[in-house]
Amino acid sequence: MDVPVYKKIQQEMLEMIKDLPPNSPIPSERDLTKRFDASRMTVRKAVSALVDEGYLYRDSNRGTFVADSTLHKKNTLINTEDIDSLTYKMIYFDVKASSGDDVQAALRISDDEPVVRMIRLVSKNEVPQCIEEIYIRRLNLSDEELRNLPNWKDFNRLYSEGSLTSRFKPVMVPPQYAHMLAVRVNEPIILVENIVNRISGEPVIFMKVYNNPAEKVIEIVT
Repeated sequence: MDVPVYKKIQQEMLEMIKDLPPNSPIPSERDLTKRFDASRMTVRKAVSALVDEGYLYRDSNRGTFVADSTLHKKNTLINTEDIDSLTYKMIYFDVKASSGDDVQAALRISDDEPVVRMIRLVSKNEVPQCIEEIYIRRLNLSDEELRNLPNWKDFNRLYSEGSLTSRFKPVMVPPQYAHMLAVRVNEPIILVENIVNRISGEPVIFMKVYNNPAEKVIEIVT
């Protein structure tokens, strides 16, 4: 079976960026279409795939850049072995008519596509572990699933097989979450951005996890 053109471009781009330092800009979409003699749609698909896998990141105001490889990790599906010991408190639940640039890029959606947004506090033995911001395309949910969504602990029923791509970002804890996590305002933490993809490569869920630094230690080995 022939390899799709966008996959070939994806591999060539990996070779192109492998020796570039983090935060280096990549060529514009127009330049890439000329370089690879491909349509804009095909180039855009290749770039989006590299963004989803954590090799590149987008800045809506400046362009697309090489991600820090030391903060890149790609795994199989979410490990849920401890899920029964966790408790979940819903902080926010709504269907939004639009979403931010980061959500649109992660889920590969337009700015006017409805998205389900959930925010929940995850605790273990009554100790806050993390805050989860969860974004799911509304069209991927039936009406019944939407009604039951606040009661789900995990989201495995939305896909049978797939992959999880995680990116790790050092940030200051958002002020609105500091009290819930029982940490100081502007405490430095690691934000984990997870994208769950179906086996076809279609992104299903985008999740931002703000971990309690006193409870969750993330070690990144280069």
